[in-house]
Amino acid sequence: MDTRATVESRKSARRVVRASAVGSAIEWYDFFLFGTAAAIVFPHVFFPSFDPLAGTLASFGAFAAGFIARPIGGLVAGHLGDRIGRKSMLVMTILVMGTASFLMGLLPTYGQIGVWAPVLLVILRIAQGFGVGGEMAGAQLMCVEYAPDNRRGIMGCWPIGTAMFGLAGASAMLALGEALLTQDQFMSWGWRVPFLISIFLVAVGMLIRVRVLETPVFRDVLDRRDQEKIPFLQLVREFPGQALRAVGMYLGITVVYYVVTVFLVSYATKELQMQHAVVLVVVVLAQVVNLGTCLLGAALSDRIGRRPVFIGFASAVIVVAFPSFALIDHAEPWSLFLGAALLGGCLFGYGGVQGAFFAESFPPRLRYTAVAMSTTVATLIGGALTPALGTLLVTWSGGSSEGVALYVIVLAAIGGGCAFFSKETYKLPLHETTPTAFSSKSPTERSLNDV
Repeated sequence: MDTRATVESRKSARRVVRASAVGSAIEWYDFFLFGTAAAIVFPHVFFPSFDPLAGTLASFGAFAAGFIARPIGGLVAGHLGDRIGRKSMLVMTILVMGTASFLMGLLPTYGQIGVWAPVLLVILRIAQGFGVGGEMAGAQLMCVEYAPDNRRGIMGCWPIGTAMFGLAGASAMLALGEALLTQDQFMSWGWRVPFLISIFLVAVGMLIRVRVLETPVFRDVLDRRDQEKIPFLQLVREFPGQALRAVGMYLGITVVYYVVTVFLVSYATKELQMQHAVVLVVVVLAQVVNLGTCLLGAALSDRIGRRPVFIGFASAVIVVAFPSFALIDHAEPWSLFLGAALLGGCLFGYGGVQGAFFAESFPPRLRYTAVAMSTTVATLIGGALTPALGTLLVTWSGGSSEGVALYVIVLAAIGGGCAFFSKETYKLPLHETTPTAFSSKSPTERSLNDV
């Protein structure tokens, strides 16, 4: 029979998962709203003097600017998260993200203030990137560090799983605007509405997050006074190998993700001549499949381990890449859905493992910094340029998607290979410096190299 303490612990864990998941969905709504608008709105509103290809590339350049700030945001949030706590950073990130998104909805257009319009857009995008830099890592750690040992995978997958709802919400809002308004109305003011309502979503997220308590794992770090003075430097000294492998694993996630979301919207509307609203609806519907495989991968990883699930689904991406794009190129709503769901579903099979896998791979005193930096650096390398690079690959190949499919295969192979050379972690205790490479020796005795 459950004791009162056990029941309260489970209630706390569920409360933390809700706070992390809802907050992540709201933050990623803001972030993905920009990405979707960058494909269908911003080339006309902020870069109208360019030809269509140059306008799209310039818009995706503004999209990429947010990624440049993500490692900086990850470094700041990671440092403070490992020094003063996980919860405080989650409140900070959602506030920064929401404010920047709201202000985007108020921006004058290029026709109103000229070049200052895209300049201000890029500045706000950088603010978004700074805010989101520490979001996913913090949300995942809150869930994983509250979870029972045998459910860290399934609880740790919810932040990345609900990020899909952020994407779905952003796509749905823009699709609704296109469906209800004329083209002139949508381009004039309709696109602003999804940005402006983010201020209300942020208020909800803030209210939920301020009510949760700090994780038991970090409270233990505080009790032991085990914080590092400069967590990032200690991470580089002690665990350079695993940090690099984490970057490689996340490259295999972020590149494929931005291919099946942001790039796909641009490709389907411009190259395949499909209607914006249809493409956005298909992207929304595909998230249902993605969430299912995300939960499946996470649940399997709690039973058989993180490595085999990550490697297995990464291998599946390699197998389905060309067939998925063959379906997408058929340019029918049903084939676009099948292609996006097939590729995205395999991606989220191993994406759902990442939260627990990364958290378990680093000791608590460095964990926030390690997870935030590995994910943001990977996203800077892979995610920032993926939509623009995908557009160029299609152009260079005469309108064919084969170059993009090959790009997906290479990055999925890198992610799976890095997982292959990583240690299994799913049975290790989370409160301690767990894996063999992360011994519980004193700081002066700790190994300087985990390769």
